[in-house]
Amino acid sequence: MAVLRGPLRHRWFATFIGAHGLGSVANEVARLALPLLILDLTHSIAAAALLRVVQSIPYILFGAPAGALIDRADKRRLLIACDAASALLTITIPLSAILGFFSIEFLYVVGFLLGTVEVLWGVTTDFSVVPALVDEDELTDANAIFFGADRLARVIGPAVGGFAIAAVGSVSAMWIAALAFLPTLALYWRMPPLLEHDPGDRQPLTAANVAREIGDGFVYVWRDPVLRSLLVVMSLANLGGVGLRTLILYVLQEEEHLDEITIGVALSLSGLALVVSSVLAPRLTRGRPMGHSMIGSALIAGLAAAATAFTGDWRLIAAGFTAREIAWQAFIIYAFIPRQRVPARVRGRANGAFRTIVLISNSASPAVLSAIVVAASSAAAFAVAGGLTIASAAVGACT
Repeated sequence: MAVLRGPLRHRWFATFIGAHGLGSVANEVARLALPLLILDLTHSIAAAALLRVVQSIPYILFGAPAGALIDRADKRRLLIACDAASALLTITIPLSAILGFFSIEFLYVVGFLLGTVEVLWGVTTDFSVVPALVDEDELTDANAIFFGADRLARVIGPAVGGFAIAAVGSVSAMWIAALAFLPTLALYWRMPPLLEHDPGDRQPLTAANVAREIGDGFVYVWRDPVLRSLLVVMSLANLGGVGLRTLILYVLQEEEHLDEITIGVALSLSGLALVVSSVLAPRLTRGRPMGHSMIGSALIAGLAAAATAFTGDWRLIAAGFTAREIAWQAFIIYAFIPRQRVPARVRGRANGAFRTIVLISNSASPAVLSAIVVAASSAAAFAVAGGLTIASAAVGACT
């Protein structure tokens, strides 16, 4: 019998990756269906971009408090609660159509609540669970596997979503997204106590103590020179990058008039390239400083997005978007390492504080790019997105 090497030799890390992959398929179906549903109702990129903004606002409002609470929490129970809440919230969309209270305003409310759940889920999995399941010297490979599973879901999810939307419509496709959470929920339920956190010398759970711990997170990020520099680089790049998914959906549906199946397949092919990127990322950084790899990947991402502005062929636009995502994927894998090496006692609150600041630019990105589309063109929006990422690489090179 073959013996697994690397992070996958840890049984519960391998189980967690499988669970994460299943949940990501559900997320991808919803990520395709929700903005397409809003575009069907409004034919407005501003309305679709508003959904992304609404989903990002909880990171700004709740990211830092969530980080402080996560440091006190049983991580396994958090994952179970987040999965159950995501499934129930997703189900409310087709139920609202059946019961007669479906509206675009309701979609924004559900989007906000789903974003709130993602705050807890993301900070828990990215910076606490993965380091708890593998050895420290395996973190780069473990992050690559973690992201590879997520990106494999981006291959499967959009294709499943595109066919489901074409067959039963955007609203009914949300049933598939909701049901896909159930196997994941079962796997998290069986996870062992190794994910549980002993609060040890934690102070009583009071508003004053939580507020102090939130402040500790921001102070830690500011005093750490690597995290401080990384924060500036990611905030600048994300201002142009996060809104690209909404932009590409708008271009493919509203400007190129492609059907849902073609859009889903195009995004699936993009996801397949990201799986390859996840596999290659740890190998590309061997033998060279991590910082050099981060700056190089950010620069390539910016150039790819900027190049997309100079073509009118939707295939080349999709290819440019994919190239940008591949390079930025490598950057994110590298950027996780310093954030996962924060001491365990402050890891949740430090990463909650970090994400709160970064998500300010994330939330603004869809609105910025959609405003550029309205004022100028989608090509101009791609150019601005690329320019911001190139600028982030320059800032990184100077730190």
